[in-house]
Amino acid sequence: MIEAFLILNKLGLLRFLKIYTESEENLDKEDLVKRVGQLILSSKETHIIFDFDYCGTKRKLVFRLFGSIYLVMIIDELENELAMLDFINVVMGVLDDVFKGVCELHLIMNPEKVYFLVDEMISGGYVIETSRAEITANYLDKMKDDDNYKFFAK
Repeated sequence: MIEAFLILNKLGLLRFLKIYTESEENLDKEDLVKRVGQLILSSKETHIIFDFDYCGTKRKLVFRLFGSIYLVMIIDELENELAMLDFINVVMGVLDDVFKGVCELHLIMNPEKVYFLVDEMISGGYVIETSRAEITANYLDKMKDDDNYKFFAK
C-alpha cells in the first residue's frame, strides 16, 4: 500500500502531498516533509529505497529525480519497490503529457490538476490506473464536461 505520495523540489520544498493512511491526523506533516527532504537531499542517487520510520513503523521510501522535481512514495513492506519506481515513471509521464513539459512552476500554479491526475491513478493507497492514455483521456473528458472549464484550463 502507498502510505503517502509527495512531490518536492531540489531544495526540499513541498509541491504536492497526499497521505493515504488512517493515522494521518496524528502525523505532523511538516516534520514528515522535513525528514523526507533531508533524507533524499543527502543522497547522491536519483532513485533509491530506504528504511523509513513512518507512523511508528518501518516503511520504504522510493523516489526518483526528474530535472528539479523529486517524486517520492512512502510504501509499506508488502509493496514492490520496483513496481513503485515504474509507477513513478507513469506519474511523471502523465504530468508531462498534460503540462506539455512539466516543470516545478506547473505544479505550483495548477495544484487542482495535479490532485485530479493523482486521484485518477491512486485511490485509497492502491494503484488503480497505469495507462497514460486512459488517464489523459479522463482528464480531457473532465475538462469538457466541467462547468468550470476555465478552472481546469491551461
